[in-house]
This record gives sequence, C-alpha cells and structure tokens, in this order.
Amino acid sequence: MIDEREKLNLEIQETRAKLLKLKKRALELDPNNTPFEDSFSNVLRNENLENYKSKFIKGDDQIQRAETFFKVGRWAYYFETESLVWSEETYKIFEFPEDFKGTVQEYYFTCVDDRSIARLPEHINFLMNSKEDSIMNQTIITAAGNKKLLSFSSTPILNDEGEIIGAKGFVKDISDKIIGKNGLDNFFNLSLDLHSIIHLDRYFVKLSPAWTKLLGYSEKELLSSSFLEFIHPDDIESTIEVIEKIAKEGSAVQFENRYLKKSGEIVYLSWNSQLDEETQLAYCNATDITKSKLDKEALIDDLNVKDLMLREIHHRIKNNLQIISSLLSLQSGMNSEEERLTKLYSDMKHRIQSMTAIHEMFYQSEELDKIELSKYLNRVTADLAISFDSADNTFDYKIDVDNVFVNLDTSIPLGLLINEIITNSMKHGASKDGDVHVFIRMKTLEDGRFEIIIGDKGANSFANILHQKTESLGVLLINSLVEQIDGDITQLENVEGTVYRLTFINRLGRRL
Repeated sequence: MIDEREKLNLEIQETRAKLLKLKKRALELDPNNTPFEDSFSNVLRNENLENYKSKFIKGDDQIQRAETFFKVGRWAYYFETESLVWSEETYKIFEFPEDFKGTVQEYYFTCVDDRSIARLPEHINFLMNSKEDSIMNQTIITAAGNKKLLSFSSTPILNDEGEIIGAKGFVKDISDKIIGKNGLDNFFNLSLDLHSIIHLDRYFVKLSPAWTKLLGYSEKELLSSSFLEFIHPDDIESTIEVIEKIAKEGSAVQFENRYLKKSGEIVYLSWNSQLDEETQLAYCNATDITKSKLDKEALIDDLNVKDLMLREIHHRIKNNLQIISSLLSLQSGMNSEEERLTKLYSDMKHRIQSMTAIHEMFYQSEELDKIELSKYLNRVTADLAISFDSADNTFDYKIDVDNVFVNLDTSIPLGLLINEIITNSMKHGASKDGDVHVFIRMKTLEDGRFEIIIGDKGANSFANILHQKTESLGVLLINSLVEQIDGDITQLENVEGTVYRLTFINRLGRRL
C-alpha cells in the first residue's frame, strides 16, 4: 500500500513538472494567449480570496516601506485555485512588464528556468503536506533579460480548521551575493579548490570548476539535483544532521563525508562551512582527502596485520614454554627418587610458568605494548598457590596493587622476581602452625617510581638474606632481575617474617 502511494505521488510530481514546462512553452509561443484561463476562474469567483488578495497587495505603509528598504518581497499561493499573489516589491524583483497581458502566475512561468520548474512539484508537495517553514532558491530570467538568483522562504497558510490551504513567504534577490562585481565568479573559476555555495534546501547554488573535474559530472548535472544524491548512502543521514546544525546554530562547522564520482569511485571530503544568515546560504570549502584517508586505512590495515603477527608470536612462545614445562614435569617424574632434582625441576617450572603467563596475557590484551600489573601479579601468585600441594598446610595471599600498566621489558623480570620471593616464602616462610601467608602491596611514589612491599609472616625469618657470603641461585636471580628493571631492593628489619622493599622505574614509555 505504501509503495503504491509513493508511486502515485511520484507520478503526480512528474505530471506537474511536465505541465509546468508545457505552460511555459505555450506562453513563450504566445504571451497574449491565456489557455489556462479556466484554471484560474475560481479566483474570480472566490470572494474571500479576492478580499485576501486586496489586503495582501495593499498591506500597510510600514510593511511596504520595509519591503522597499530591505528589497524583500512578499508572495502567497493558494493550492486549490493555483492562485499566485505578489506584493509591490515582488513585482519589482521580477521586473514585471506593464504591458504583460497574462496573470502573475503565467508571467512567473515565463521567468523561472527549467531546473527550478523541475523542482517545483517536489517543493509544492512538501508545502501541501507539512506545517514546517521551508526555504528554496530559484533562478529566473526576467522579461528584460536579467538573470537573477532568488531565495524564497515559505510558511503554511491554515484555514479555521487548521488545514493547509496555501503558503506564503518572502522572496529576496541574492544575485549580488553570487555573481556581483566583487569578483566571486573569477575566484570560483580560477580556484583549484572545491568551493561551493549551498542553499539549505539541499541544492548547490554555485560551484567551482574543480567539482566537475573531481566528480565527473557537468555543472548542470550537479546544480539540477540535490547534492544528497551525490553523497555516499551511508553518509546521507550524518550530512543531513550537519545541515540542520548549520541552519540552527549558524556557526562554522567542520565535518567529513564521502561523495560518489560518476564512475562510481568514492572520494573523501573534508568540509568547512559557514552560514550567511541574511541569505541563508552556506559558503563551503571542501578538500579532497581521499589519498590521505586511504593511506591511513592502509597503514591501519598494515598495523592490524602486524598486531595479529605479534599476538601469534606471543601465543607460540607461550606454547613453547608450556612444552618445556611439560618436559620438566616428565623429567621430574623420571627422577622422583632424587629429592634435590625434583625440587630443582619444580623451581624451574615455576619460573617458566611466570614467563608463560606474561606471553598469554600479552596476546590476549587489547594493547600489545602493556599489561595491567595487578592482574599479572594475581595470575603469578595464583599459579604458585596451586602448586603448594599440602594436605596439612594452606597457602594464602593478599595483593593490594595500584591500577598501573607495565611493558614487556618490565613485566618478565618483575614476574620472575616476584616468583623467586614467593617461592622462598613457600619454602621457608611458614608460620608456627605451618601455613604460609604472603602479601604484596604496591604504590606509586612522588618521583614516579613504583614501590612494592612483598613478604611473608613466617616464624623463622632470616636476616640479611640478600647479602649472604654464599648466595643461593634464588638470591643471585633476585639481584640480577632487580638490576634489569633499574630497581633497588632491601630487606626490612624489625618486622614479622621476611619482607622486602622493592623500588623500580616504570619503563612503559620506552620502546620495546
């Protein structure tokens, strides 16, 4: 049903356009002939309309003086009788000849150009069905041969029942704004940029030649259709929103959209637009940014490919580390009678698991250059907790870490460092009842460094562990890893258990 109605409306519009062209042609052939006299006879029989016409034409002195001063004319049009009424200033704008024998509407058809006639049915259909104000620009050639660009504003005329019976508004000659002696023509013709003047009825008023060169359409084709017809379908809605914003706010607006060439190619345009409130024309400059846009998209695509490759690298490293960990488990099983070797295999597995967790978190992260430190420390500590296999004793931990990020250069040595300290706590930091309680606290210092307090509440703590004459492998690793992150570590005294204070620089801003 809706499709059928739309087809009928389209057919009505096309028929009206043909009728208007025929009227114009008939008047061109014989200006004194009025074959459409019958269609206007209702005007003479309509006493109310005659009274309105008389009142409209006469107006009051203030209105007429204002029209003359501002050079703005008034008009009114009744749909049922197709009667067009002009004020005195409108006659002047159209240069109505005193010896013209026909009606105002017949003279109007002799002036208006084909492009404006083709758009009239669409505009009249809008006026007949909408109570909103509207604007439209038209080009005319007067009887004296002068070409003018006119801007029409319109508002609906309602009867006592609130029904739309016509439209009225103002008309202004804006030709000087477009083709005046200010050299705008030369500026448009000589410029290589995409300059344009648009009317808020969504039509181009004037275009620089660069437009035809870019899009492949002739100037006539671009001026004869709404510029929305040349915009990429996906950008029409956003462009309409911009037009409405320009009309409402009147301020300068910058935006981007895509146009379609006659060949079907897409071009990206960056716009700067400013509304002239007097004429309701928007003066625009567009820049073809297609190359830079495509280059940017190509760069993004390239980065996405590299992103996938880097994620794949992290994934493969993680898998390889898991294979090494599995091999160590097998080797440990084969040497289960050697307690010393079993512990050595276990320590190596924990270190590998720490690095495995790093690569897994990196390839799963949205940003491949950093991971969230608190999540990583929780992951490492949780993995160690699982390995603390004891039926009689428990391992618990508490982590209080700021929401900060670290890069790969920092996270791997830091993770290994945390792993060594917690592993030592699991071995030697049990409380009197045999349970292990580990805590990690971190904060950011005023100078930008990180401070981590890490330790246990063990009953049999040792002093000066980091500076023993005979260093264990774990202590050697701790001191080496602290150097890798440009840090400093000390063992706290006069505290319960074995507790360390670690400070280091966040190297997130450095290159990986």
